Amino acid sequence: MALFEFNLTPVEEITPWGCPDNPNLHWFALTLGQFRMPVGDQVLFRYRQEALASASDPQDADYQIASIARDILGSVAAGLTPLPPFFEHLVSDRELMDRLISTPIEDDPDSELDPEYTAWRWLGERSPWTGYFVECPDFYFVRIGERIHIRWDNRNKRVDGCAIWEASYGSHEMSIEAFNAECRDFSNRLLAAMSDRISSIESGNSHPQVAISIESLREQHEEWRKEFDSYFHAGSPDIPWEEAEREIRRAAAICSIPLPASK
Repeated sequence: MALFEFNLTPVEEITPWGCPDNPNLHWFALTLGQFRMPVGDQVLFRYRQEALASASDPQDADYQIASIARDILGSVAAGLTPLPPFFEHLVSDRELMDRLISTPIEDDPDSELDPEYTAWRWLGERSPWTGYFVECPDFYFVRIGERIHIRWDNRNKRVDGCAIWEASYGSHEMSIEAFNAECRDFSNRLLAAMSDRISSIESGNSHPQVAISIESLREQHEEWRKEFDSYFHAGSPDIPWEEAEREIRRAAAICSIPLPASK
């Protein structure tokens, strides 16, 4: 079972984009499908049955898979990067992390940046953004030693008092090699599926609701291939580690949470 599973919607069922007098379909629109992430005994991106409008609605998140892939793969390099000792200590204690994240940080008169952003941007870089979903699922990737930990907390994701996501709270871990391989496999499988989709449209085996330029689709396909590949190259954190540590220590001091001394 893959870590990232998806099914593309049949081409014939994808509604064209654009104005009624100028409908169109592009590569991104053609990646519409259902997505899920099996993580241990839970499944991320799977709706609780009682949260669905009707029994016929798809239980797995329904959206453009390219967008989900962009946001997940965009967190891969950061997730695979070893954390400095102070931060590895933090993430090694899930209860401590949860307490600190929920602790508000007062504005710092010596900084122009938002203190919450400064403290937790490093975690944001490891947290795929999925804001296009109602009560979007919250999860992140962190490296502890030679293992990647996938953690999620969707306990507060509710609509009209009803919990939305089947995966409420938990964690799942795997080796860094296995995680990296799963991420590359996700990219490769989506690109392969879209290459097959383009070929099927070109051969006439698939029938989109509007005419599509095959040449344009292939050009877009190559751009997405380059983009996906770029996500596997590590970069520098947006906020220097020492600045993030300073703000986290300020948050800890507010509620008297003990933290290890700086080295």
